[in-house]
Amino acid sequence: MERKIEICVFNIKDCINAAKYKIDRIEFCQNRAGGGISPEKKDITEVIKLHPHIYPIIRPRKGDFIYSQSEFDAMIDLVIFCRKIGCKGVVFGILDNKNHLDIKRSKVLKQASGGMSTTFHKAFDEIEDVFEGINGLINLGFDRILTSGKSNNAINGIKLINELSEKSHNKISIMPGGGIRSNNIDEFLKNKYLREFHSSCIINNKFEESELKRLINRISYI
Repeated sequence: MERKIEICVFNIKDCINAAKYKIDRIEFCQNRAGGGISPEKKDITEVIKLHPHIYPIIRPRKGDFIYSQSEFDAMIDLVIFCRKIGCKGVVFGILDNKNHLDIKRSKVLKQASGGMSTTFHKAFDEIEDVFEGINGLINLGFDRILTSGKSNNAINGIKLINELSEKSHNKISIMPGGGIRSNNIDEFLKNKYLREFHSSCIINNKFEESELKRLINRISYI
């Protein structure tokens, strides 16, 4: 089974450094302190020249994932922009005021994505019934879910991540992320259902190319 690695970066400089390596995708964000929000359009236009698979995050602000109409309109606009300039995918998550998957709005964003690949980000971990959430995202046609297993990091949530991957029946990829590094990824590689992995490769508060190299080596070795 082919395993894929997605690297999350928060600025153009780190995107340049990550793009030098054989990785499958780059999730492009800004404002790491805010948990990652939508980058500027001009920056997205710049980084799509660096790697064939740039996936901008579509998140208008930090905080919860319940958005006003104006915020939702901005998300639609950015998804359409990403599609028109040639991005291969986008990353977003949207919930209703009860922290359930917002199926109606997710469907609108999915349709706006056209042929782009779609990842539902860690808003998923705020959903009370994540197994119901999986079914909803499968029905909407999402390609993958980024999750820490409803925990502060993926290692602490590994039990639920494993359960989610088994329940997904290969209809959607469960992609663990949140604190995944070369020194713990072997725990996830044991699971035959997990085929995509997400990491920022941040050590001591900065992106480390050496960590990315180690991560690639571990995934290639196992």
